[in-house]
Amino acid sequence: MANFKDIPDFAPSATLWSAAGAPAASACAAASARRAGARRRLDPRTSLAVLLMLNLIAFAPTKPWTEVAAVALCAVTMIWCGRASAALRWLAAYAAVFGASMAVAAFPNEVTASFAAMIVVFRRVFCVGMFASNMIATTRVGEMASALQRAHVPRGGVVALCVALRFFPTMGKEFSSVAEAMKVRGMALSPATVLRHPALTAENLMVPVMSRLAIVADELSNAAIVRGIDSAAERTSYYELRFGTADALFAALFAAVVACVALIKLGVIA
Repeated sequence: MANFKDIPDFAPSATLWSAAGAPAASACAAASARRAGARRRLDPRTSLAVLLMLNLIAFAPTKPWTEVAAVALCAVTMIWCGRASAALRWLAAYAAVFGASMAVAAFPNEVTASFAAMIVVFRRVFCVGMFASNMIATTRVGEMASALQRAHVPRGGVVALCVALRFFPTMGKEFSSVAEAMKVRGMALSPATVLRHPALTAENLMVPVMSRLAIVADELSNAAIVRGIDSAAERTSYYELRFGTADALFAALFAAVVACVALIKLGVIA
């Protein structure tokens, strides 16, 4: 008997599903949700909308408090999704970046001037990376594909975004694996090692990672072809996407921050 977890997330309905198989699809979605545990997650369409709003906040001239509000909302979202430890790490990193930017602004000189713009830009886009990491960690590839299809995104865009959603976490794992292998061989990846042997460290880290990522990219493309990504048949998904109260609440909160940024830009808010 076939196991539900062996069925691909995203495949041609002509191959996998029939009209009589719709109840089985719903049962599969329910079983998948039970296996996923009690971790909550936002609807992928809500996550994409929030990510767009955060980009508007990051690249619009605004006040520091709007950036802090955006980061705080991202932390609340991560905590609601059951990732409190990750939220604390991101907040600690943002506090360090924010403190560095304030220090550069308070003590301007020729040395800090070259880093000032870079630190400020990094501080502005921090909320985008923070929310994107949570979206990648909590969104299934099948859910994202279904959401993009319902938004009538071209097939090429769906494939690219779904591959990216799977590729970046894999890339992080590959870096961790190579770093562990370097530690076993007596060349732990540390600031002291990088300063003493920069070229050797880069060679030992990047060459295996790039080689492995090339293999992973090939495996992902093969998996997509096996799942019928190039088929012209109409596609479906066993994930049922629904907007919930939390989706509406978080979307409204982030929209409120965007509205504040717009009002500051128009001069309504000083």
